[in-house]
Amino acid sequence: MPVEERAVDTPKLVAGTVAATTSVVAWGLGPVIVKHIAMPGLAVALHRLWMGEVVILAVLYLRGGRLTARALRVSLAGGIAFGLDIALFFVAVKRTSVANAFIIAALQPALLLLVVGRLFGELVRRVDVFWTAVAIAGVAVVVFGATDAAGGSLAGDALATGALAAWTWYFVASKRARQRLSAVEYQAALGLIALAVVTPFALLSGQSLAVRDTGSWLWLAVLIVGPGGGHLVMNWAHAHVPLTLTSLLTLLIPVVATAGAGVFLHEDLAAVQVLGMVVVLGALAVVVVGRSRTAGHIGNSQVVVLHASPADTAAAPLDETRGDFLHEATPRGP
Repeated sequence: MPVEERAVDTPKLVAGTVAATTSVVAWGLGPVIVKHIAMPGLAVALHRLWMGEVVILAVLYLRGGRLTARALRVSLAGGIAFGLDIALFFVAVKRTSVANAFIIAALQPALLLLVVGRLFGELVRRVDVFWTAVAIAGVAVVVFGATDAAGGSLAGDALATGALAAWTWYFVASKRARQRLSAVEYQAALGLIALAVVTPFALLSGQSLAVRDTGSWLWLAVLIVGPGGGHLVMNWAHAHVPLTLTSLLTLLIPVVATAGAGVFLHEDLAAVQVLGMVVVLGALAVVVVGRSRTAGHIGNSQVVVLHASPADTAAAPLDETRGDFLHEATPRGP
């Protein structure tokens, strides 16, 4: 199938890839930070959301922006998805093993490979599909390589699957929203919606929501600046990096979490887990380097379009209102 060459802003692609990588590293350190907070999971999520919302709203208004009804409308899907992901994942890890929850979440890149062609016109290389499968296998080795991995349950795995659907929806919704909103405006709007989604879960959980010591407040602040700030940085990256790549980079999260637990919490790290980390890092490196080398020219033999409509693949003028492969336009529209 003929594929035309597409316009590429290589500096923004590189900057976006660095930003996305920074985000997932920060997210990977989240579980390590949470370990220092003497509070139940949903309570941590609730405080992290409202405190983070205060910060991002202050940034928005100091920059001369406003939280508008339009921004809330555009951010509705992303905010609901983000809130559901947080709530479902925290409940899931209480009912199934952390290993099962992480592995189910790691299937997100595979799901997105099936829809990015149809939704965004992104071109997926066959080699990307292969290395995605290799990276997911590496994540499985990292997670299940722990000697104390506990068993799962059907109910918990079902909740983790729901979290996977919400996490995937969040990435798709964020990619779309960033075509119409700035990163700061979108983050402020989606955070408020996510807070509205998570609050009922936290209140009905029966868990104590009290922050009992100064140390917990300090670690909550670190959680907001680090993993919380990672969402703002990733939402900026969505405007410059293909969704296939940002999603694939999330496979670093369990790798960073496991390594961070070993370094900062002195948890045992098995040799097989180190091997799994090397596999994940190697697979991601191949994809990132490969995309940077083919950013300027896409050979027909290297590309396959998964579930793309004819309009997405036909030779036609570039639509500047959406992302076509590696091109992103300035956000516009109502």
